[in-house]
Amino acid sequence: MPRALSKFYNWRTRIWHRWLRRPIRLKVALDNKVKHPRLTVVFLHGISATSETWRTTIRQFSANPDLKGVRMVALDLLGFGKSLQSNWLDYDYLDYEKALENSLKKLKITSPVVLVGHSMGSLIAADFTVNFQSAFDIAGLILVSPPVLMSEELAKLPDKVYTKSYGSLYKLAKDEPAIEVVANFVQRFSSFSSQYIKTPAFDRSMDNIILNSHNYKTYTKIKLPTLIIHGHFDPLVMRSNLKKIATNNPHVRFVSVIGHHDVSAQKRNKMLIELKRIIREKGL
Repeated sequence: MPRALSKFYNWRTRIWHRWLRRPIRLKVALDNKVKHPRLTVVFLHGISATSETWRTTIRQFSANPDLKGVRMVALDLLGFGKSLQSNWLDYDYLDYEKALENSLKKLKITSPVVLVGHSMGSLIAADFTVNFQSAFDIAGLILVSPPVLMSEELAKLPDKVYTKSYGSLYKLAKDEPAIEVVANFVQRFSSFSSQYIKTPAFDRSMDNIILNSHNYKTYTKIKLPTLIIHGHFDPLVMRSNLKKIATNNPHVRFVSVIGHHDVSAQKRNKMLIELKRIIREKGL
């Protein structure tokens, strides 16, 4: 977007949403449009990604006879995809969760809801559930590759090291496209899009969501059936922290599969099994 148009867009959206207090809603990018659903699954993607993260998952799940009558919706989070992208937003939990609350209300969901998050989307889903559980009939959480760091680990991180670990992915692919190792490395993180790496949404989300020192405490407060799915070779997620959460919170279960950070076939299989379990136990 040209600079002049971008400046106008930022001022227009600031006036409309911040000053006139018009609700911010997330773009519904994927929706299998089931009438009278028995369950609604809402998918939240990770940082520097879009709802495209979930296209294969929704296509496969929608074709599964055991999930007939289940509505599946994937949203673009603030700053990504076709949702609001403005530099006046803080891109903190409050911004993300108010937009998610407004979006769920706009969807007029009457069935129980399962929130499925990947990476940063997992952090938002967990925090949203802790703060908004009474507002919606949330049946459970499926959290894929949540990057939960302890406060002492955050204190030891060199400045911006975690940001650089994300931002370097596409730079590696661009600089060394012929090296098979690099190609395989980037493939493991295929949900990332380089176009967002230098945006306020990426920078502020990294500081306010992924590097938030309260994330671990939030996970200890979850009181709904929750499945954490971890990729055994994920370089961006601390496996020990996730296992500790599951050990200390009876509502949380932990599974690890062969894989890395992205949503893989093995992770989709675990997600499918969990959705079937929720449907069975809820009698839906």
